[in-house]
Amino acid sequence: MEKKLPLSIIIPTKDRAVFLIKTLTYLKKNIFFFNEVIIIDSSEKNKISQEKLNNFKKLNIKYYLSKPSTAFQRNLGLKYINKKNKFIMFLDDDLKFYFNALKIMKNYIKKMTPEIIGIGFNPIVKESNNILEKIKNSSIFYKLGIYDSRPGVITPSGWHTKIQNIKKNIYVEWLPTKACIYKIKKIKKLKFEITLGKYSYLEDLIFSHYMSKKGKLIINSNAKFKDLNFIKRNDFLFGMIEIKNRLIFVKKNNLKIKTFFLGCLFFLINNLLSVISDIKNFKRFFGNLIGLLYLLKK
Repeated sequence: MEKKLPLSIIIPTKDRAVFLIKTLTYLKKNIFFFNEVIIIDSSEKNKISQEKLNNFKKLNIKYYLSKPSTAFQRNLGLKYINKKNKFIMFLDDDLKFYFNALKIMKNYIKKMTPEIIGIGFNPIVKESNNILEKIKNSSIFYKLGIYDSRPGVITPSGWHTKIQNIKKNIYVEWLPTKACIYKIKKIKKLKFEITLGKYSYLEDLIFSHYMSKKGKLIINSNAKFKDLNFIKRNDFLFGMIEIKNRLIFVKKNNLKIKTFFLGCLFFLINNLLSVISDIKNFKRFFGNLIGLLYLLKK
């Protein structure tokens, strides 16, 4: 039997037992990659049953209940990891890995250089070719410090650039927690920010960008995955949180406040145009607007 990596997988979940079972079924076929799975469940109505969990005894599952908050759930997972392990993997419950993705990642981990402390899998998504995307990635926006055409970059405005469809291994300044791995000894007592509201929006950005100052973060382009369950948040509260939490990140990293507000202007225009294509986006846009006005008055 292939020797397992000394790696703990933390999976926060809420009311998505069907997706969670699919994820556990995949992990059951790849037990060489880890030696424990920690599930932090905040479900209110669709909790996975003990009977179902019994089908995955080979995974060495630790199962805990939690209040709803992905940041809090990940922190709880960190509390219960096997301290003898060398790696920690954060994993969403609704992803589908491409063929041999974990095998590719394991081989990379065994050969990676010491300065690398975090590795991300490569998200494969359908590219958007709308005019706003082209404008956002233009040289003007780069010179203004609002955005950047390079993937995985933090701009002076506090906006981070997307990481998707990567063609070769690249160093980045942040990692999505959908599927990423860190060296446990580098995390130490670091926790995810739990004051970011209902959605824990940007908790992975704040966490990973701090880690990027302690060592290098990289995307393994050959270890691919895709989302099975794309969630579109367009409610008023999320619209407010988008703006509020972004400013928290900007202040934490001493980025440019004026450039942040300039970036907000383009962000609002982008979301206003989305209202034209789908009226359901109006609540989110209105939340953005109120959130921005609130910050300007402070």
